[in-house]
Amino acid sequence: MSVVRPANESDLDAAAAMAEERRAQYETFEPVFWKRREDSEAMSRAFFAHLLTKPEVLFLVAEWGGSPTGFLIAQPVATPPVFDAGPTALIDDFCVETPALWPSVGQSLLREARARLRERGFNQIVVVCGDKDIEKKAFIAGEKLSLASTWWTAPI
Repeated sequence: MSVVRPANESDLDAAAAMAEERRAQYETFEPVFWKRREDSEAMSRAFFAHLLTKPEVLFLVAEWGGSPTGFLIAQPVATPPVFDAGPTALIDDFCVETPALWPSVGQSLLREARARLRERGFNQIVVVCGDKDIEKKAFIAGEKLSLASTWWTAPI
């Protein structure tokens, strides 16, 4: 079973590599919207290092045998003033090493995040998932999240 813990500096290379793999996959889904920059992995590592310094950000890592197998980053986002949803955490960067790990590693990360965010006073989470990421979508649906919005894109 995976151990879920707060991320630290030593996790940044693995997290950036997992994010880069996901971006490469997503780029095949939507080559304009998800087009990677040449230095995207280095940018991710630097951004993740910055997030580690922010106490309001929840940055978790799952590991098995001492090696990271997934990570999740949740950040507070402002709820639009016309809605009364309460404090909201956006989970955008949420990756596992291989799609087969969503039901185990992904579930461990998401459940730990929900517990910690609830303790911090959040009312809801919003999880980002590419439309064609079938394995992640199936996992999220199985965790009883509801589909609240869809983005449509086209090059102009």
